[in-house]
Amino acid sequence: FSKKWLGTNNEGSVGCIAQLPDLLRVRREGPMLYFEAQANCTIKIWAGLPSYGKKYFMSNQPKGTINLLDEFGSYEGKIIVQAFDGDDLLDETVIEIKTGEPVLTSASVKINHFEKAPSGMVKIMGGKFLWKTTQGDEFIRYPTEPDNKSFEMGSFYMDKFPVTNQQFKSFLDGSGYQPADTSNFLKHWNGRTVPKGLEKFPVVYVSYEDAQAYARWTGKRLPTEIEWQYAAQTSVLNEWPWKQTKPVTRKEQVVTETLTVSSLEGIDPKHCNLGDGKLYSVGQYPKGVNPNGLLDLVGCVWHLTNDIYESGSYRYLMMKGGSYFKPSSSWWYVQGGPRELHYRQYLLRVSQGFERNATVGFRCVAD
Repeated sequence: FSKKWLGTNNEGSVGCIAQLPDLLRVRREGPMLYFEAQANCTIKIWAGLPSYGKKYFMSNQPKGTINLLDEFGSYEGKIIVQAFDGDDLLDETVIEIKTGEPVLTSASVKINHFEKAPSGMVKIMGGKFLWKTTQGDEFIRYPTEPDNKSFEMGSFYMDKFPVTNQQFKSFLDGSGYQPADTSNFLKHWNGRTVPKGLEKFPVVYVSYEDAQAYARWTGKRLPTEIEWQYAAQTSVLNEWPWKQTKPVTRKEQVVTETLTVSSLEGIDPKHCNLGDGKLYSVGQYPKGVNPNGLLDLVGCVWHLTNDIYESGSYRYLMMKGGSYFKPSSSWWYVQGGPRELHYRQYLLRVSQGFERNATVGFRCVAD
């Protein structure tokens, strides 16, 4: 009942008003809905307003979780959660999936557990992390949840460098991998051979599926966006991997204070590639190392993460870190150059061939 109908004949459409005890606790994280009732009851969940003959989800347990995407598809609108004792309504809660709201549809599945850091990886110690993100143009909406929330992160391992051509070549030889869609696959290689001199360059012209296949073959996985950002920023929320400082003159004395850089001005070119358009072998910017020992986090290649979002009209995956190429004219879609560690960039999921380009690579994590 809309308040705009108050004082009109439409007020007669209200049959009754009920005051119910506050028994339900409901929260949503992406497509996952968590519910709990403080009573022994049956739970009914509806996509849209309840009505006779309409499909709904029912649980005989007062506490549980459902995947709204699996249960109701890419539905947008009101979700009605009800608690019943037989035919008696005990409590009801309404939440809403807003039109065009990006919903996280991917799941991160742990594969293997390593007792010590695998070769080429460093350990990221667990801790508290306040996750904040920024982004550029929003002609397609970015997700707003769970931005600016605190998380307790567990420990994991992360590749010290982005995956290289040489490493990806070992994967191809050892697995015989062949993508279903070969468009632009390793476009810069000579067939399945790495061009001489590019062995230690980050592998590019790979899709999300290609990166997933490599990760599975190594017993690893792609990092979620929050894992990538936590490993890169650490719990102190560094804006860039390295410590930024600038000289400041005060009363005839030169002192040093922390510098927050919101653009490329002030970044020492010894710390990272500032966007000259030339890719390089990993490890060429040792001064750009972060406190966890990770290198080439920014200004190298965009890093694919595991996170995929759907918004009804669009599907996209999330990338981090910026790249070695900074467009000088049209940058309305994917910006370039090194990007702050909290910056996020979506890449539309059109096809595998569309995702494969010269500025996108990846690194893995392990549990």
